[in-house]
Amino acid sequence: MMKQIVYTLRIFPDENTNDLDELLKRLEKNLKSGRITAHQVSDYFFGMKILLVNVEVPEIDGISDRIEEEIRNTDGVSEMEIINVTRKVEVWREGG
Repeated sequence: MMKQIVYTLRIFPDENTNDLDELLKRLEKNLKSGRITAHQVSDYFFGMKILLVNVEVPEIDGISDRIEEEIRNTDGVSEMEIINVTRKVEVWREGG
């Protein structure tokens, strides 16, 4: 089974985007290389709202660039930052 990586991203809406739920739907539709597993709307500076999302992707070469391109090319996204990258933790159970 291929290992999975989880990216935590900070996504900034453009100045015309106020509905972050709608932006999230567009992100989920545009994201072909991975899937959003968690999200939250967060306060940023000066009353600005941003999206924090976890995106789970397969651990393959070039995946960061693909994720970044798919998100940046989503209508309503101004900017994005990768704020954390980690391997997905597999749940271990005694006895297999």
